[in-house]
Amino acid sequence: MISIESKFKLLAVLIASFVTVLPPLVIYLSYTSPEAEMILPILLLLFIIFFWLTVFRTRAHKLTIDNKNIIVNKYFGLGKSKVHDIGKLDGFVTTFESGKLGVSEFLFILENRKRVACISSFYQSNFDELKEILKRKIPDLGEKEYSSKEERAEVLR
Repeated sequence: MISIESKFKLLAVLIASFVTVLPPLVIYLSYTSPEAEMILPILLLLFIIFFWLTVFRTRAHKLTIDNKNIIVNKYFGLGKSKVHDIGKLDGFVTTFESGKLGVSEFLFILENRKRVACISSFYQSNFDELKEILKRKIPDLGEKEYSSKEERAEVLR
């Protein structure tokens, strides 16, 4: 029985840790300072909460793939496990996104035409291995051009 688990890159974990720890620290420092105002730290905190509830929910997934199932944990593996039967998956689509750190490849696994999981070259250190296993187990539905409008709708879903 083949089983593989996704592994997060150190940079992705450090970024998530930094953006999680920074707002409470800024709020504390602002609160204890006699001159600092609280509006900017609270806005920063709200931004980080929004980031955790959207981007990390839709992209930072921990996957375990075996012969029959794909088990998905959202929020860097901290979320509840959801099991998807490989035989019921539509396949996966590939998108490429560019950012300050270069171009990242994202594979979105679909079930009933909806995204149920994501692996990416930005978040996973074993992305290439996961991609090869997915290609053997579910259909490759091709490349889909990145659409910021479509991505915003998905993030807010």
